[in-house]
Amino acid sequence: MYDLVIVGVGSGGYEGALYAHRRGMKVAMVELSPEMVGGNCLNRGCIPSKYMRHGAYMLDKFEKLKDYGILLKGYNLNMKELKEGRDRVVINIRENFKKFVQHLGIPIFYGKGALKDKNTVLVEPSGEEIKAKYILLATGSSTTCLGNLVPDGRYVYDTDQIWSLEDFPKKVLILGGGAVGVEFAYIFKMYGSEVVLVELKDRLLPSPDIPEESSRYLARKLKKLGVDIRLKTTLQSWEPFEGGIRAILSSGEEIRADLILLGVGRKPNTEGIGLEEVGVEKDQKGFVKVNEFCQTTIPNVYACGDITSPLMLAHKSMYEAKVAISHMLGERDMKRDERMVPKIIYSAYEIASVGLTEDQAEEEGYDIKVGVVSFVPNPKAMDDGENEGFVRIVADEEGRLLGCHILGPHAGELLHQVMHVMKAGLKADFLSKAMYSHPSLSEAIGQASMEIHFGSITWTKRH
Repeated sequence: MYDLVIVGVGSGGYEGALYAHRRGMKVAMVELSPEMVGGNCLNRGCIPSKYMRHGAYMLDKFEKLKDYGILLKGYNLNMKELKEGRDRVVINIRENFKKFVQHLGIPIFYGKGALKDKNTVLVEPSGEEIKAKYILLATGSSTTCLGNLVPDGRYVYDTDQIWSLEDFPKKVLILGGGAVGVEFAYIFKMYGSEVVLVELKDRLLPSPDIPEESSRYLARKLKKLGVDIRLKTTLQSWEPFEGGIRAILSSGEEIRADLILLGVGRKPNTEGIGLEEVGVEKDQKGFVKVNEFCQTTIPNVYACGDITSPLMLAHKSMYEAKVAISHMLGERDMKRDERMVPKIIYSAYEIASVGLTEDQAEEEGYDIKVGVVSFVPNPKAMDDGENEGFVRIVADEEGRLLGCHILGPHAGELLHQVMHVMKAGLKADFLSKAMYSHPSLSEAIGQASMEIHFGSITWTKRH
């Protein structure tokens, strides 16, 4: 009998296992196979894509080497070397985790885990039954199709299959201008492919959580790099043609490319894991219903990550696992709050957002103050040749921090400074009076906070 059994060893599952073990719980885990430990993020998502994005970023930087007196004579691109380096990182992370949990004495049962009853997980095909006081469901998500676009790994790829490419395509048609679409558009373009990026809405990154200004900056940069962006456009039809595809867009234009990449979302893995038999309720879209402590409608069964909401981010899953386990241990101080989940996009810029945008804050009735500072005059950004973008902090009349939106170098790292201050309930004056090293990118956070606390003196006006 275990204290906790976790179904799924992705980001939430392994973070939850380590956290529960640290807190003194006896833990077991269930995962489909040894190759799937680490889940989608490690094996087919954020880790391999960020590896390739870093390569694209270095190619971007290569163009600026002459400004630093480094005069090189070009470069060659090799997909085989890229794949080997990428896969080496993935395998190292996966194998190190398996060794670590083995060292800690946390068993992983391989097979499909499903609820037999509220205290038992059945592992198929072995038939093993694992009993526990608590169960944490962390089964993740899967790619989805779009109409008659069924991924076949030849003409139409999804984000599970794209890793099998043996060479850089000459031309790729990407459907979806969200986080996945803009990331792969940057990667493929910098590695020498022609890219057509199609988005149904009127802007890239069409989420209400991402400011329109961030979308505009990114679109401008991608266009400058040569990405062909088509907004308010859909794919009307397509067919295989001369070793690639011929597509007709809703505009009537014909596009010929080597392949189509779908970047159009994912669905929760909540089918066939015994939820209905035990009484765990789902919503109409198939997500598990959970409360603020990640507790399902069966009190000792919890859920985390991609199966709890459409906000499918590895760090959300990791945090929710800790929320669930803390609640199992009788604590009530950690709660799930999707507004406080950072959203980081890695494309031609890093784009980071947490909390409310200006539009969202105004819709909720706040009288807002906004502090905006550009990276253009930032000395550290200038030294690094990356002085593009901004820090944008949204606060209420009293200076309470409502949101932060950063576009530019290392935005995903910088965001945490503001995010944790927000969570602690501190105001803009706290950030405005803090010390920042010089030269640093972080100085922009202090300056944006002073814009709120002391009033605006910069030339950057609100759009």
